[in-house]
Amino acid sequence: MAEKIKLGIIGAGKISEVLHIPNARLSEYVQLVAISDKNEERLNFFKNKLNDETIHFYTEYSEMLYRENIDAVIVALPNFLHAKVSLDALRMGKHVLVEKPMATNSQEALQMVQVAREKKKILMTNHSQRFFPHHQKAKEIIDSGMIGEIRLVKTMFGHSGPENWSPNAAWFFQKDSAMFGALGDLGVHKVDLIRYLTGLEVTECTAMIGTLEKQGSVEDIASAVLKLSNGGFATIDANWITKGLEENYFVIYGEKGTLKIGQTDPSRIDIYLSKPVGFHGQIALKPLFTNEDPYWKMPVIDHFAKVCLGLEKPIVQPEDGMIAVKIVEKIFESSRKGGIVKVDG
Repeated sequence: MAEKIKLGIIGAGKISEVLHIPNARLSEYVQLVAISDKNEERLNFFKNKLNDETIHFYTEYSEMLYRENIDAVIVALPNFLHAKVSLDALRMGKHVLVEKPMATNSQEALQMVQVAREKKKILMTNHSQRFFPHHQKAKEIIDSGMIGEIRLVKTMFGHSGPENWSPNAAWFFQKDSAMFGALGDLGVHKVDLIRYLTGLEVTECTAMIGTLEKQGSVEDIASAVLKLSNGGFATIDANWITKGLEENYFVIYGEKGTLKIGQTDPSRIDIYLSKPVGFHGQIALKPLFTNEDPYWKMPVIDHFAKVCLGLEKPIVQPEDGMIAVKIVEKIFESSRKGGIVKVDG
């Protein structure tokens, strides 16, 4: 029988309902011992749903950290609490998996990285799109050199907004609780994927951000052009105004060919090559989930647990979450200033 980490989940919102709690319960490497949330209604919902007396429930996460013998926590709270709660857990010697964006600014994120290093604890941001089968396969293809040097990336993530998915979505629209809107909610996934899939860094950006439909104090649409460390470009579009479908794709134009991930079909990679021969191929992969699914089967929790147990090397490093936040900050800065902004390392 596999060794297990004792896990506490802080935040009982929609993401915990569809991702963290079911995956923790099904993992052979995790024992879910406690769930914390200020909202007693949500705690009662899970008490009844899980009907498991071995799981304890707390309205105060600090009480859970003190009273329970846990090795690790998942932090799945509104964005403004990510840094504070993660730092509290790290300082108490717990490993941390924190939802994206890792923090509301890069200074907070840096502090999280430093404390994790100091305490010798695992700190991982849930950049879940790295784990999608078609992104894993695409990385293999890119790393093999098949499409050659990367010239341009085009990526988009858009849907009709968090209010159509989460029952407690009000915080998403307020700057004091979320800090970012569609860019921090959806765009941060693609910012991270650009670095992960290409192996390149972002050196400059120029962007426009706006609020066209949603009531609140954050953006519902953002478009940016990023300059990559090899001189290539990347364009990123993130919004909460896409109706009737979800757009979630990544296209890479290389010197020898083009790779389209999820653009024609969410389960498909299309490969178009001009060198050494003209070629169009397709790879079909089973998608992990869509927003309509009641449960997202994903390997993130298993991977996090195995990293904590020393069985795997982390796919997401602490610095990856910090760099994603920094790039998002620079996109905002560019929009504010109306020009090109440098992204320092």
